[in-house]
Amino acid sequence: MSLVVTIADPALGRPRRSVRLRAVGGALLAAAVGLVSSWPLLVSSPVIGLVNVLVAVSFTATGIVLLEERQQRGTGVALILVAVFYLWSWGWSWPPQWQVFPLPLIASVCGYLWFVFGVYALLRYPDPQLTRWWDRVYVAVLGLWVVVPKLVLAVVAEREWIGRGYDQTTWWPTLWPNRPLYDALSTVSTVGLVVVAVPVLVPLLLKVRRSRSVDRIDAVPGVIAAVAVLICGSAYLLAWSGSLPSATIDTLRAVIGVSALFTPIAFLTSALRRGLTRAALADLVVRLVRSPSGPDIQAELRQSLRDDTLVLLFWLPREQVYVDVDDVERGAQPPADGRWPVQIRSTSGDALALMLLDPALQRHPGLVAPAVAACGFALENYRLHADLKGRLREVQQSRARLAEAELRGRQQIERDLHDGAQQTLLVAAASLGEARQKAEPGSDVYAAIERARSDLRAATGELRGLARGIHPPVLTQSGLRAALEGVIERMGLPTSSAILDQRLPPAVEATAYFLVCEALTNAARHAGAHRVRVDVQRDDDRLHVSVVDDGTGGARIATGSGLANIRDRVEAIGGRMRLDSPAGGGTTLAAELPCG
Repeated sequence: MSLVVTIADPALGRPRRSVRLRAVGGALLAAAVGLVSSWPLLVSSPVIGLVNVLVAVSFTATGIVLLEERQQRGTGVALILVAVFYLWSWGWSWPPQWQVFPLPLIASVCGYLWFVFGVYALLRYPDPQLTRWWDRVYVAVLGLWVVVPKLVLAVVAEREWIGRGYDQTTWWPTLWPNRPLYDALSTVSTVGLVVVAVPVLVPLLLKVRRSRSVDRIDAVPGVIAAVAVLICGSAYLLAWSGSLPSATIDTLRAVIGVSALFTPIAFLTSALRRGLTRAALADLVVRLVRSPSGPDIQAELRQSLRDDTLVLLFWLPREQVYVDVDDVERGAQPPADGRWPVQIRSTSGDALALMLLDPALQRHPGLVAPAVAACGFALENYRLHADLKGRLREVQQSRARLAEAELRGRQQIERDLHDGAQQTLLVAAASLGEARQKAEPGSDVYAAIERARSDLRAATGELRGLARGIHPPVLTQSGLRAALEGVIERMGLPTSSAILDQRLPPAVEATAYFLVCEALTNAARHAGAHRVRVDVQRDDDRLHVSVVDDGTGGARIATGSGLANIRDRVEAIGGRMRLDSPAGGGTTLAAELPCG
């Protein structure tokens, strides 16, 4: 059954193919730009040049992927800007003919903005709402510290003081060249950048602490990436300010690029994990449908959606209330704690249930939708089974009441025959005895009285047999063992028996009695049996009855037959009957009756 799931997200049905095509196109464009801008490095330092291209490609492709998510567009833009400014930070390596106004100044002043935009992306991913005002203030302070000191240094420095790659042909806005001031400000700028950058771990860790469920899982890889970049970047800045050999500085630059790659990898890891989770949700349908109870369905959903706070409420249409999975709290309503209520309806519009989810899952409709659909199938199955069980329970209770009513009716008829018709016949027999004494022996009247007495005795015997067939008095008075022993004795068929001497519920005794009677009658009249075995034993709350004969077999349960009536009796009290009667192999009639 298809379901109507109230998950309002316009990106839910967006084709994934178009997203992949845009990401591939953006990656190719970034690769082209990276190859061009890093060509001098690819010639002089292939490893560093290759790392730069990979950084540009990975950040651009990841940013384009995130642009497709409404709440992550800002993060996507930030990642693309990381790629742009990272390549620009290597502007000093470009040949002199590329160093045209104002590219050298932008490369020097804004190059480190790639780190600022990376921090911004990490702080707002995966939930922009978790970004607090102090996070934004911190990003602004970090950005100002990256740009402002570099502007001041540009004003007081000669172009050759800035570093390698700039010569006399490079444009530079020198206003008040002062080497001592430049060296002091450069040291303050570098050390201060390390001091300002390292505390980025505080808002990142606070964000992880504030996040829950899938958001926390998505945030942790980004924090690890930030730690790697901070360690490598700080080592580079300190090495550069300490005038270490160029080879060492170049190596640290390459390491920074490699560490920067952890950031898009962290984002892509989260996307891959969500993809794997969506794939795993395909198995959730099978697991939920097999779940036998409401608590099991709720537990499966919590595990699949990584939401330990998930609450599942069932809708009872008759009572018009919600109940929890244990049917403890009736009339339950969605709590006012900010959880995300997702209602599940059938195609006919009928309410099935309500799921209360972690609000973080609103950003992952691709995970929630299949889980909700699977839950709907499970609920339909659960409700169907519950309805069938209820109907079956009602049928069994109805049949049990009918069986008890029939038993009471039989007992009443037996008492009526015994106390009414039989007593009347006995009175008639006494009257005929008095008339016989008054009649002359050998006369026609005497002979007529004798015939009447004989017919009366036969009618009395037939009436007693009929009463026993309806309900034997000995069964009520003495129990099942005495009643069956009487039947076995009257049958005259060689029979071995093991019958418990214990009183049982009247309906069970009557059912077992008539089953054995039917089996013995069939063995004597139809099967041509020579020996019969009767076993009636109790095992805890079950009574096991079996009758085995060595007759011709071939018995079948035909509609309206005595065996069919016995089977109905057995099932009416919640028991089960089995008939095994191969042709020529004897017959076994067995039943299992509840007697607890």
